[in-house]
Amino acid sequence: SGIGREMARQLAPCASRLLVCGRDEEAMGSLFKELKAVSGSSVEGFLVDLSNKESSEDFIEKIKANYEIDILVNNAGFGYMGDFYLMPHTEINSMERTNMLFVAALCRAFIPGMIRKRYGGILNVGSVASFFATPGSALYGATRHFILGFTDAIHEELLPFGVHVTGLYTGHTYSRFIERATQGRRQKWQKAMSASAVARDGLLGLSKNRIRVVPGMGNKLRAFAGSVIPVSIILKKIYGSAVKNYKD
Repeated sequence: SGIGREMARQLAPCASRLLVCGRDEEAMGSLFKELKAVSGSSVEGFLVDLSNKESSEDFIEKIKANYEIDILVNNAGFGYMGDFYLMPHTEINSMERTNMLFVAALCRAFIPGMIRKRYGGILNVGSVASFFATPGSALYGATRHFILGFTDAIHEELLPFGVHVTGLYTGHTYSRFIERATQGRRQKWQKAMSASAVARDGLLGLSKNRIRVVPGMGNKLRAFAGSVIPVSIILKKIYGSAVKNYKD
């Protein structure tokens, strides 16, 4: 859903073979029906729980055995709004696996093939939260820090091989993110970018091998503010906003 769905929509007319994975069977079925109607597109789907170690490892082995991947989009991820000491252990484990470990595992699985071909691209989706700590959503922000550091590093490592690596750092986007992060207490952001515009900026940035893409002027300002505003001030502001989001 959201950004991932829009990326699939934008890639489908390029005569791409799309391999889409997710755990929502109904949403996947809806997307397949739409994409199969696009001339020149080919789409295959895999139902997989990325937070489950065995399920995700089986998925990666299945893809490695049957396909060569030219472009890898790591878009899966979810948030949690609430103080960390109240976060359920199951949510902690799921978030670590989905937002970090699975991203690294997919990159490790498919980078060697890209290096052999001296062609390919990786688009890792993070957040403006990658640029500062997020009290009230502490672990989520930490997983987004991981995306920033990891993506910057492998961008530099793969430059000699002609493999593009780009990080897409989104802000408020029309999607189901906030609904899940607040356990249904909020349905949408008050102000948000369209998922279509965010997906377009990310794919365009990957084509140009940009290290970082931050869509929207407001998000660019937030990312910049994280590097210049004193930490004590920005932490108070972020925590106040987070508490409003998950308690209202």
